Amino acid sequence: MSQVPISSSVSDNWENEGGRVPSLSYAESLGVTRVLTETFRIGGYSYTSLADAVAQARRMQPPERTA
Repeated sequence: MSQVPISSSVSDNWENEGGRVPSLSYAESLGVTRVLTETFRIGGYSYTSLADAVAQARRMQPPERTA
């Protein structure tokens, strides 16, 4: 029985049945750019806007009691 190195296995040719994931340099050659995005989380929700996250946090606060 011959052994095949892991590096040359079939999984190198296909990733998750959708084909090989393109390299970053190939994507960049097509004009694809990577953008890092800040994410804010509150109450199980994620927001890319700090203002939206703060608004949700305020909505989640218990109502103030008036005397």
